[in-house]
Parts: sequence; structure tokens; C-alpha cells
Amino acid sequence: MRELYFAYGSNLSRRRLAARIPGARAVGAGHLDDYRLVFNKPSLDGSGKANLVPAPNQRAWGVIWSIPADTWPALDGFEPGYARTPCRVRDENGQWHSAQVYLWLARSPEQLPFASYLHHIREGALEHALPASFLEQIDRVRTRPDPGAESH
Repeated sequence: MRELYFAYGSNLSRRRLAARIPGARAVGAGHLDDYRLVFNKPSLDGSGKANLVPAPNQRAWGVIWSIPADTWPALDGFEPGYARTPCRVRDENGQWHSAQVYLWLARSPEQLPFASYLHHIREGALEHALPASFLEQIDRVRTRPDPGAESH
């Protein structure tokens, strides 16, 4: 049995999600109405991770994935602190789907993500032909240097 997962962060990337859930298959681009992308989920490494927060009249883009139902525990392990939440996501053809999405429910200030984390998001957005406006939004996000990156 398979179930749907709506990804909007680093799991947009096929390479990233395949390493975590080998049986994942992309259904296609999708969006949640009345949400927006932020980077307010604090990580143990000191960086900000992606999250969706309610935002009237806005649209949060991502990818709808079909995953084996028995792989949720493994995916949960890669998403510590997030609450797996049922959602209704609309695909690029306007069809509605019932899926699960990971949300950080605490109120936290935005934090800078690592450049390498943002790269996964951009890579996935390009792979799945997400709208140019989404890519522009990602390109405007300020990042912090990755651990071990040399500073000049």
C-alpha cells in the first residue's frame, strides 16, 4: 500500500528523498493554499530548516510523493521535531489529494539555513519544474556558511 507525502524542504530533491525512502515516486508538483514557506524550525546544528506557516491568500509549493505506507517510521526519523499532519494538497492540474506534511508547530523566529540545505530545495524545485516565483523566493533566502566551509 502507498500513501502521499507533500514535501517542501530538502525532500523536494529526488536524490535526497531516494536516499531516505528508496521506494518514493514523484506524483508531481503541488501546493497548499493559505500557507507560506519560512525557515523557522531550529536545528541542532544551529541552522534554520524549512517550515510552512498559515498565510492567507498565499501558496506554498512543493512535491507530492507516493511512498510505501510502511516507510513512515523511517521518514519520521529524518524529521525530528516536526508533526506529521494530514493535509489537502492540490496538484498542478487542480486535482485535490489527501497527503501528510511535516510541520513545525512551535512559534519560532526565522533562522538562516545552510547553503547546502537550500541547494537540495533548489535542486528539487528545478527537477519538478516548480514555478519561477518559487525559485526566485529560494534565491532570495540568506544562508549561513556550511560547517567546515572556509571563510575568506
